[in-house]
Amino acid sequence: MHTTVGAGDGGIVGRIRELLPELPEAQRTTAESILDDPAAAARMTILDLADACGVSTGSITRLCRTLGLPGYSALRLALASDTGRSGQETWQANIGRDISEKDDIRLVASAISAGVRHAVGATLAAIDLDAVEQAASAIARARRVEICGTGGSASMGAEFQQRVYRIGVPAWSWSDTQVALTGAALLGPDDVLLALSHSGRTREVTDLAAEAASRGATTVAVVGDLDSPLARRVDLVLATTVPDDGPGHHTVLSRHAQMAVLDLLYIAVAQRTYDQSTEAMAATSEAVRPYKHD
Repeated sequence: MHTTVGAGDGGIVGRIRELLPELPEAQRTTAESILDDPAAAARMTILDLADACGVSTGSITRLCRTLGLPGYSALRLALASDTGRSGQETWQANIGRDISEKDDIRLVASAISAGVRHAVGATLAAIDLDAVEQAASAIARARRVEICGTGGSASMGAEFQQRVYRIGVPAWSWSDTQVALTGAALLGPDDVLLALSHSGRTREVTDLAAEAASRGATTVAVVGDLDSPLARRVDLVLATTVPDDGPGHHTVLSRHAQMAVLDLLYIAVAQRTYDQSTEAMAATSEAVRPYKHD
């Protein structure tokens, strides 16, 4: 007998989000597509959705059964009736529960300020400083440093790469998974892979860490979940602390927490390479001086 997902239990969108981490890859791909735009998914035929997700119709049917639904028609009906609720859940998942779509901009600014202060303060108060020092020492003496992440974490990685590269650290940052895997395959015992992922469950980043570890490289992760697959795969974990109910906890707060950890790591690396860093800083500042306005 199939279970009907009703309004009292958070609807079908909530059920999909709840089961998402446990789903097989093809079902997870479909579920993520549905969560991105439940209303659009409700209008698609099973063939349209399969084509959009690059999966088989059988995978979609199996997802329906996992959700306790008899088939795809039932899923479309559930999504159609759940669209209003899914919009609110999507807002809360990406913006947070402390800020509504009708709040005054001053209240929004105050909520973000409080959330960022808490996330950064909690992260730096709880972080394993011994792990930070070990990671900084490994990066300071590394022959090569590879930095990887996806989405917003990729932008954080690119910024960190630019900072350490400026002080003479041979570092590269990749957002293309296949290029990153090529780089990871060329690492050795004198190298470091720095992986960034708020959830610690991004498959590409976890696979990169595993590849680098298999080559003998030191692996470091800036991650928000100590029980995640990524955290379990690396040598050193630099944990961020982000409240589950803060404003924008999947976007704003996680990025600020990552940035705080990377700032700490950058300064620790610069301390360990003081002569090289100060010489490189002076040289690079002079190189760009003609292009800066007073």
